[in-house]
Amino acid sequence: MITGNMLIMFIVGFIIFCFYIAGLIYAIYWGHNTQRQEMMNDPELRDYYNRHHNYDGEFDWSKNPHAEETDSYVKNLFSPKKKGGKKNVGKATYWD
Repeated sequence: MITGNMLIMFIVGFIIFCFYIAGLIYAIYWGHNTQRQEMMNDPELRDYYNRHHNYDGEFDWSKNPHAEETDSYVKNLFSPKKKGGKKNVGKATYWD
């Protein structure tokens, strides 16, 4: 049977648990809103989204913006691929 002391301890524990859950939900909500406000006020992120998610028709979709970059990796990435035979790197096998 549940005695008076056990019932009191259960009620106190339940109240502490409710405060803990309410504080956890408040902390999650506060952190989410704070992060959203910081993202909205960050000029670098605003410029990034304006540049990459511009659906107003101001961007020429037929042109590749990366093709004009001077980086050799980017030039090689968008250049036509060379058709070449398979080169044996290791020990020769019957399918080489």
